[in-house]
Order: sequence, then C-alpha cells, then structure tokens
Amino acid sequence: MHRTIGGLTATEPGYRRMRIAPLPGGGLTSASLRHTTTFGDVTVSWSLSGITMSVEVTIPEGTDATVVLPQHPAGETHEIGAGAHRWTYEIPAHARARSFSLDSTLKELADHPAAWRAFTEAFAVHFPGVPLDGSAPEAAFMSVATMLEYVPGASDALGEDLAAALAGVSEGVPA
Repeated sequence: MHRTIGGLTATEPGYRRMRIAPLPGGGLTSASLRHTTTFGDVTVSWSLSGITMSVEVTIPEGTDATVVLPQHPAGETHEIGAGAHRWTYEIPAHARARSFSLDSTLKELADHPAAWRAFTEAFAVHFPGVPLDGSAPEAAFMSVATMLEYVPGASDALGEDLAAALAGVSEGVPA
C-alpha cells in the first residue's frame, strides 16, 4: 500500500532520496501514510473532494524527493527538500469519473495505469506469459468483449474475472 496508494518508493538507500507518486483509484477518495526512515518520518496524504485533489508531503532533514502529483492537469512533478509541502488543484475532466467494463476499449484501459494493471493481471491468471498491447492501432476501437471472441480457449471464468477486475478500478469521482 505504501508503494501504490501512497506512492512512496526509496530511490537511494535509507530513503535519502525518494519518489512519491500516489495512485488514487479503486473508489478511494483519500489515503495517508507514515513511514519511519533512518532520517525520520515521511508522511504522505492525498484526498479527492469532488474535483479537487489535495496532496500533502512531509520529508525529514537530509532527504529530498521527486513528487509526481496524481491526476494533475499538466502532469506536474516537483523536486522537494526537507519540510512540509502541499498542493491543491482541480483534476481535469478526462481523469474524473471512470467506469471500466468488458465494453471498454483496450486503449481506454491502456491509457489508465490502474485499469491496465488490473486487466493484465486478471488476464495473466488464465493466460500466463501472453503479451497484451493496448497501444496497437486496432486497440483503439476493440472492446474487451470483442477481444475475448478472438482468444482461443477463452472461458466464461476469464470474462468474469476481467469484469470483476475492471469494476474494482472504476472510480466514482463525480464529473
């Protein structure tokens, strides 16, 4: 959870340098974490209220971090030093309410990291090692349901698992 939802990853030993890239989704509207490093506590919290995203990060003396703001309209990334930092911004319309299903196109899934990860992980349970490419030109218009028609040996269980995985990452953020 620290690495995904909170987005905290050490990029140098002891968290002297770190990357903070929270990944909202799956219906969560807020999260917070506290991690004790050799330099002191790192705290990360984010909240989504309507269309406003707030991110707060505190890192200890002797450390620095790259902060990737989730769903920021300009894809902002900040290099920060020790101390408390806060950002508040409106998320863009395309990052708001997202509902994924078997009717979603492969490109729609590939353009949403959490949806693509959920989709490929569920697919790999049934077909381990089979590569999927959501960026291919034909993926722009092919729905998951249509793709399943072309997969030899695709079972009803595969469709059910994919539908459940996609429902799990559908976000209820109001548009």
